[in-house]
Amino acid sequence: MSLDLEARLRVFLASAPATYHPIATLEISHSAIATWDLWREPYAGSTFVSGVERVMTPANIEIKLAGSPGHLDQKFDIRLGLVDAMDLFRGELDLIPIDTAEKIRIIYREFLSDDLTDPQATAVLQAESVSFAKGAASISAVTPRLNISRTGELYAPKEIPMLRGFL
Repeated sequence: MSLDLEARLRVFLASAPATYHPIATLEISHSAIATWDLWREPYAGSTFVSGVERVMTPANIEIKLAGSPGHLDQKFDIRLGLVDAMDLFRGELDLIPIDTAEKIRIIYREFLSDDLTDPQATAVLQAESVSFAKGAASISAVTPRLNISRTGELYAPKEIPMLRGFL
């Protein structure tokens, strides 16, 4: 009986559909520091962006929308758990001059686990603030604000549906 069960289990496992899961990656860059490529996987690996291989460092990444989804000025709270590399990361951020107007650029990419050559989603953000706790960094990031002279009026996709494609 157990031999029959083993054979059926082997057939089931061999014919089970593959499972795919999203892999979130962050590219953190500034002209004063080296680019950091992080991903939410427990091991080091690599992805390909525009045919260029990027070596990824493992990190515990949590990204949350910090406002309403209908607001075009999107704000995100990003928490990074970099227990092994926190001192290096903090040292790199200390190299950024305090009086610089250039924002830290964060590119969020999401890949499917079966294809690390083509991101399924991409968002370009800029950091507004960075804070540290033991073994973790918190980043408040927003979509780039290109309209310097703000009108005070908030545009939502409900009023202008064609803008949804640009988000």
